[in-house]
Amino acid sequence: MSDTTTEKAVPENKQEATIAAAKAYVRKRFDEELAPKYLFHNFAYASEIEDALTDLLQEVEVAEDTAFLLRIAALFLPVGYVKGHKKNKQQAVRELEKWAAEVDLKLETTDGAATDWLLAVDKAGADDSLPVRLLHDAANSWLGRKRYDRRSDLLQLERDAISSKEGDPIKFGEEMQDYLLHFNYLTAAGKRAYDKRRRKNVSSQQSQNYKIEQKEVKARTGKNFGRGIDTMYRTAFRNHINLSRIADGKANMMISINTIILSIVITISGASLSFFEDVFFENPEFLVPIISLLLSSLIAVVFAVFSARPTVTEYRIKKDKLIKSKEASLLYFGNFLKLEKKEFVDHMATMKLNQSALYDDLARDLYDLGQVMHKKYLLLTISYNTFVGGLALAVISFLIVYLLNIL
Repeated sequence: MSDTTTEKAVPENKQEATIAAAKAYVRKRFDEELAPKYLFHNFAYASEIEDALTDLLQEVEVAEDTAFLLRIAALFLPVGYVKGHKKNKQQAVRELEKWAAEVDLKLETTDGAATDWLLAVDKAGADDSLPVRLLHDAANSWLGRKRYDRRSDLLQLERDAISSKEGDPIKFGEEMQDYLLHFNYLTAAGKRAYDKRRRKNVSSQQSQNYKIEQKEVKARTGKNFGRGIDTMYRTAFRNHINLSRIADGKANMMISINTIILSIVITISGASLSFFEDVFFENPEFLVPIISLLLSSLIAVVFAVFSARPTVTEYRIKKDKLIKSKEASLLYFGNFLKLEKKEFVDHMATMKLNQSALYDDLARDLYDLGQVMHKKYLLLTISYNTFVGGLALAVISFLIVYLLNIL
């Protein structure tokens, strides 16, 4: 009895030593050549597959050499990623064959070859051999574990890193939910070990998808930033509107004052035409202050009217290119009235869910409003300067003429 036990223990110890050597080789390959972006397909995943396969082998009856090669194949299953994600199974086979040649290990058993098992895993079905189905269930055991969420996050990050751009988390969540929903473990042992948890993960993924969708909506609409951005834009627009109101008030004041001056001078001149003719005929130099006052008042009124005149900012952009334009703001009536009502409503519906487009449009509208304000205050400044300069010139010239006549 003891002799028999000893004879069986030797091969088992040798097999465990070989598996340990395979694990060391796989770890070394990952450490040396695996790109940092592969967060899912790494040594941790290889160990996880091998552990899952070891658990499944305790539930099924397979030949000893088949079980041994299955554990070896499980370790080598993701090692092909050291050369990239494309054709990783073919690369895994090459890595296994290379290592097997170094340790003088045969990869064939009565149940098939380990290399064939690796190539068949991705498209495994119920009609495949038991080793292929066991390897398939072990490789996908993470779908039926409690730490599914963490592994799923790593897979998403890895996909984004491979594509070199940030993916759509909503789309990824929907793909994972659909995959979980239709996934099927191919062995009875795999179903018993992981299928119950897989069903729970389907429900968990659905809840997670809803949270992700709500988070994305908040991100696109700016709600994640609180009221700070909204307050900034609201304050900026309010300040510009108040400044516009002040400018219009000052323009109206200039129009009123200079209109009164013009009316008085013209009325007096017309009512006392004969008197003014005698005065100007004898003292024509008095025309200088009168004309100076009339011209300055007229110019001041003209610029004040231009300042208060309504201004519609328009861009010469074709209708079919207006929506995609990065210049015109479609929140301003001067621009969006070029569109049909349905086009405008559709555009507004899109902006409600797109934070970037919404705030960009507000920024363009604010900039256009600032340009209008700049022009308004520039004209108003000219009006005030002209009025003050003309009034000062008229008074000074009148005093000079008066003093010259007295002396």
